[in-house]
Amino acid sequence: MKINTLVYGIYPKTNELRLSISRWEKGLLPDAALNDRIDDEKHEFYDRLNNNEILYTDPLFNWYDIFRPLVLITDGMQPGPLTRYKETNTFYRMPEVSEIGGIKYSPDKFTPLNENPPLPLYAEYGKDFNAFLPSPYTFFKMSRVEMAYNDFEKQLLNNYVQILKKFRTRNVILFDSLPYEKNTVLNLEDFVKEYNVRLITAGNIYKENIRGRPKSIICDNNENNVKIASEISDEPGIKLIDGYNTKLEKPEDIRNEALKYDLDSIIITHTEYFDFLPRMIADKKIEIMSKIGD
Repeated sequence: MKINTLVYGIYPKTNELRLSISRWEKGLLPDAALNDRIDDEKHEFYDRLNNNEILYTDPLFNWYDIFRPLVLITDGMQPGPLTRYKETNTFYRMPEVSEIGGIKYSPDKFTPLNENPPLPLYAEYGKDFNAFLPSPYTFFKMSRVEMAYNDFEKQLLNNYVQILKKFRTRNVILFDSLPYEKNTVLNLEDFVKEYNVRLITAGNIYKENIRGRPKSIICDNNENNVKIASEISDEPGIKLIDGYNTKLEKPEDIRNEALKYDLDSIIITHTEYFDFLPRMIADKKIEIMSKIGD
């Protein structure tokens, strides 16, 4: 079995970067200087993961939460009240959506934003880059929306196409933070024809939840989930690294758990993006992930 590993989503910032952002929030650091600081740290992160041959997304050091930069660049959306992110001590600005219009700012260019560090969304681009975007289902469920879900999903995916074109990539990680209900339908039929989609799910999944065949469906670790993911995607994945707990896993235990499944290849990733962990622990978990496929 070939074992791939994936690091996705918001990554914990260094203390130095946190101090820089704090100075920026107080008006003591210009937008451009903060952007340069973030860019330097992002490329240090990229270099480290490239050396370990791990799939990765941008560490999103300039994203205050998984929605806010997207909300701020989209007509018809605005950041709403601070809202608890699931059952954590972290908060996000709940998107308020009256409609989904076009993209107001080029997502790949340096641009100051209100209430969020500046663009670009990601520091890398090109055919080997994996963009990170919240799935339409999670975006809808965690927002206050004045639209039907089907219209919201269609228009949001259209905007995602515009973002991905700007970064010249066909690789995207779609992140679902919330479990699907049995009648949930995530319609990716047209989207997966053009893009290599790795979909991260939560909770139990059902064949009826997903229309279209993503490159990967990454799921919570249970036999039924993995069976379904292997049937409706090209390369299933499982979440075996704890994104909340500071306890460090053993590479051999993770590898043995993956080998229980009779598959040609599998992706191993974490249960939640690492921003809920101290930076030192997140770095150590990446070291563990780099050894899983040895």
